[in-house]
Amino acid sequence: MSLYQSCLNLIERLAGVPDFEQYLDPDLLHHLQADSAWASTPNDPVTQLWILFRLGTPLACILNGLRPHQQLNIHSAELSLANVNACKEWVFHFIVACLQDFKFEKENVFTISELYHDNTNGFVK
Repeated sequence: MSLYQSCLNLIERLAGVPDFEQYLDPDLLHHLQADSAWASTPNDPVTQLWILFRLGTPLACILNGLRPHQQLNIHSAELSLANVNACKEWVFHFIVACLQDFKFEKENVFTISELYHDNTNGFVK
């Protein structure tokens, strides 16, 4: 299956995660893309997910759906890529949970720097 098709399938599945639908709003996605280095990038499912995951709070939203007893307070988080360190903090929480709570193998989890690089190798993880 292609990366494009995998991302389309993942977007469909993420739509069922509690509170995730706000991140799939086309206006938000357009705004995030326009206000970033991705402005000239095509608006496709791969780019949409990559931007959302770089935002960090969508990953925290996934965690909240998986761990209802350990909710992260993402409701006050800014939906902007402007504060990269804040975004990376949310990504960090997600990575730690994948490794510690869900026992993923380290080689199967992307790193913060892989997510923020400009190639899809780390993103595919």
